[in-house]
Formats: sequence, structure tokens, C-alpha cells
Amino acid sequence: MRKPNIRLRRKATPKSRTNVFQPPGTISYVGEDRTGEVSAETILYDETHFSKQNGIFLDQLKENRVNWFNVDGVHDIAILEKIGSKFHLHHLLLEDIANTTQRPKTEFYGNYIYQCIKMISYDAENHELNEEQVSLILTEDAVITFQEKTGDVFENIRDRIENSRGRIRSVKSDYLFYALIDSIIDHYFIAVEQIGEYLDQLEDEIFDNPQKDSLNKAQKNKRMLLQLRRAIFPLRESISRLLKEDSALIESKTHAYFQDAYDHCIQIIETVESYREINAGLRDMYLSSVSHKMNQIMQVLTIMSSIFIPLTFLAGIYGMNLPDMPEMGWENAYSYFWIACGVIFFSLLGFFKWKKWL
Repeated sequence: MRKPNIRLRRKATPKSRTNVFQPPGTISYVGEDRTGEVSAETILYDETHFSKQNGIFLDQLKENRVNWFNVDGVHDIAILEKIGSKFHLHHLLLEDIANTTQRPKTEFYGNYIYQCIKMISYDAENHELNEEQVSLILTEDAVITFQEKTGDVFENIRDRIENSRGRIRSVKSDYLFYALIDSIIDHYFIAVEQIGEYLDQLEDEIFDNPQKDSLNKAQKNKRMLLQLRRAIFPLRESISRLLKEDSALIESKTHAYFQDAYDHCIQIIETVESYREINAGLRDMYLSSVSHKMNQIMQVLTIMSSIFIPLTFLAGIYGMNLPDMPEMGWENAYSYFWIACGVIFFSLLGFFKWKKWL
């Protein structure tokens, strides 16, 4: 599997909710605060021809070929309305595209299909997931994609189209629609694999030498896995709808590919659930490791106290300096005292070894 061709994003800023209490169908951007121009590209191809241009050229839309219009940035409402007017998109659909907090879903509108999906990438340096909403619209001759920002996981598809690799140039728009969804799902595997490797490292750290921030790392993993679960669980339902709904926009031979994507979703869900259980076990392991380490410390301190209690007792008796203590008059009393202390020390040490307390 190829490495993802995607730029690592910084931690997301809070979402702005500008459409609260507005009438249904009001198109207003909801998402991270963004400024600047929107970038776009138009890719047109069939079995014999290919062209790629920067910008949206809706006037070049033709039948009997695949027209892919990609928009990076949904904060520009004017572009959404322009494309919506050209393809007669429902105003509620345009509202969903501009709202980047949507749940992954599939909606059928008769002459087009709307798919909302979350594109996931894993930042290995900061150990966090970066999430971006991608909206895909399938019509009879075109596929329209809307992304929050520049940078995606579709470079492999662009390369296949440009260099006519595989069967993508010889099939219709529904296959491109599938290929884009499948590319996003494939990169879920990469994120899940990287999280799994990090879980292994964290497990070794907690088992061998738990640190103060190990529990915080496990809690951060819990949030990441929950975020991934929220992205993939609804997607399974969406692809299931694409398989079950009888739409003229999706040919019967493409259903087999969607079935494969559905199977991948199931596989990712099972892996995420197993990782969640492992991560929950890590928290228990951390508490057990810390408790075990504390018990070892207390055991050593207890043994040291047990050794020095009789020595302290002897030192206390002969430190009273009473005049009628017969031992004080012995010629080698000081040497006898140290011999007695040594015998007690090594006897107790041997006893603890014999009991396997050391």
C-alpha cells in the first residue's frame, strides 16, 4: 500500500456555527475559520482523451465522458451556489456541504447521489488524528467533490486517470465515485496501522517503565479511536445503502466494488474495536504497574526497617550509659557489639532470601 499523499494538519480550531437558528436550507459555512481563495480543478476524460485544468469549467461539461470537478474549500458560498445552479442541486444538500460537522451519510436525489465522508490522516509526530469532511456528488456524467482545504488522498487516482492505468478510463462516472470513496477508506487502514504501532510502543512502555504521562497517552488514544469509530461506523451504513438502493446512476457491475469497500469498512471497524479494548487494558495495566512498583518499594523499605529494628534496639540499650551494666566493663565490649550487629544483620538477610522476599 502506498504512503498517503496528504499534508499533516495542525490541531483543529473550534468549529464556528453560523447557521444556528436560521431557516432550513440557508447556505452558510460551518467549520474552522478560513480565509483566502478557493482552489479547484477540472478533470475531463474518456477512453481516448484526457485534460486537466485549474479552476471550475462547467461550460465544458459533456455527455459520454467523465467530468470530475474538485473544489478545495467550501467556505466560499458563491462557488457552491454556482455549481448547485448548474446541476440543480437541492438547497438542503448545499447546506450540508457547507456544514463540515455532518455525520457520514448517503442521500439519493433522483438524478444524483450525495455522499458525505470523513477523510482521516494520522499525525505521527503529535500522535493525533486529523479529520476533514469530503462531499461527493454523482451525476450521470460527472462527479463533484468538495473538500475543506487543499491536500487529499486522491493523487493515486489522478495518476491512474492521467496515465490510463487500470480500467478507470474505460468506465463511467460511478466507478470514479467508487474509487474516490475507496481511496479514503484505504487511508483509514494506514491510520489504524499507525495507531496500532503506537499502542504497541505504549504497551511496552507501561509494562517496563510506566511514566507519569502514560495514562494521558492512553486517554488520548481513547479519543482518537472514538473519533475514528464515529467516522467509519456511519460510513458502513452509507455504503450498505449504495448496495441496496436501485439507482440507475450505479451500474450493476460496480456493485461488486462497493461490496469490497463495505467489507473493508467491516474490517476497519473490527480492528478499531479490538484496539479500543487493548487501550482500555493499557489503563488497567498502568494502574497495576504503578501499584506493583509501589509494592516493590514498600517491600524494600519494610525489609530495611525489619533489619534495623533489632540493631536500633541494641544501640538503644547500650546507649543508656548506666554504671551498673556488666557488659560495659568487658575488655572487648565494643567489638562484641559490632559482631552481634553483624550476626543479626546477615541472619535476617539470609532469612529474607530463604523466604524469597528479596
